[in-house]
Formats: sequence, structure tokens, C-alpha cells
Amino acid sequence: MNGTRPGKIVCIGRNFRDHAKELGHEVPSEPVFFLKATSALIGPGEAIRLPVWSEEVHHEGEIALVIGRRATAVTEAEAMDHVAAWTLLNDVTARDVQRGDKGRFTRAKGFDTACPLSDVRLTGIDWPKCRLQCLVDGALRQDGSLSDMVFGPAFVVSYVSRYMSLEPGDVVSLGTPAGVGRLERGQVVEVRLLGPDGALLASLRNPVE
Repeated sequence: MNGTRPGKIVCIGRNFRDHAKELGHEVPSEPVFFLKATSALIGPGEAIRLPVWSEEVHHEGEIALVIGRRATAVTEAEAMDHVAAWTLLNDVTARDVQRGDKGRFTRAKGFDTACPLSDVRLTGIDWPKCRLQCLVDGALRQDGSLSDMVFGPAFVVSYVSRYMSLEPGDVVSLGTPAGVGRLERGQVVEVRLLGPDGALLASLRNPVE
């Protein structure tokens, strides 16, 4: 991946009600967050390599924030002042391993190439009116409004910053809508952000090997 790597990648789990339900989980009463390894990062066009030790690797298209200013125990009202931009991320997950690890996400979500990250940086978007989609070989699999998030971006940044400082360049990914599914070698997966008028704002495409 080109460019500066974030110091950490914070991901919010089960932040879309429909996704929590499709995996058989309750909607959380407070954010559930975990870290993905920075060694998992790849850029647009780079290949997601399916690990030999998993038989069920899923896509999870996500909208993410890039931190611009250090955030330590910031309030919800202050939080977005510490965000530099919006971007796209694919939280690629070895689902069979995730189930086997019973709530521990590190192996399932931290393997090499498990974190495609867009190089697009967006500002000033009317996020509650935007839609997040994920397509595989052009077929729509995920499609959700960002207004369906359980916890909004300001709340998430404030919440995470109570427990760990967020540094400039860090990425905070806000979760995935329903429709996650299996990836196979030879496919191309694309995460897209659509604006209020349906126009394409950003796209992240990666082949699968």
C-alpha cells in the first residue's frame, strides 16, 4: 500500500442493526470496537489473498473516518473537529475462524490483505443521506443508508477516545450493513459510497486471489 500507514485501524462491530441481526447478534447498547492489524492494509486495485486456513472469507464494505487531530476523551460535540476526512474500507473477515474464536476477532480480521483501504478522502458530505454499497463482480450484495447506523460518527469518535487516544492518520471504520457474503478467487469486490442524489462519491475495487 502506498502512502503513510495509519498508526491503528479501529473498527466498530454490529453498528448496522440489520447486519447484527443477520449474524444472530443483539444490537449493542454501546459501541463494540476492535483493532485490525496495519499489516493487513492494501490499497485500491491490490489483491485480497484468501488464506489457506479459512474456507469462508466474507466482504464487509464500510465507511471510515480518517483522524486529523489527536483526540483524547473528546466530547461528542468536539469529535468531528478531530476528523480530517471520510473514506472507504473493506473489513475482510474469515467468518469460519471468527465463529471458532468465539468473539476474538484478531485472527479472523487481521490477516495479510484483510483491510483494503481507499485512497480517496472526502470532506463535507451529508452523511445521513449517503448510501454504502458493496458489489461482487458487479452484483449488488450490500446496500444500506448511513442513517441506519446505531451509533453515529461523532458518538463513535468520542466513545473510542475515552479508552485510547486517536492520532492523526488513524482510521476509524463505522461498520457494515447487511448482505455480507463469501468471496471466491477470481472475483472483484467493490465498495461504493453514493451521495444524496445517488451520484458515486467514492469507490474501492480489489480483485480476489
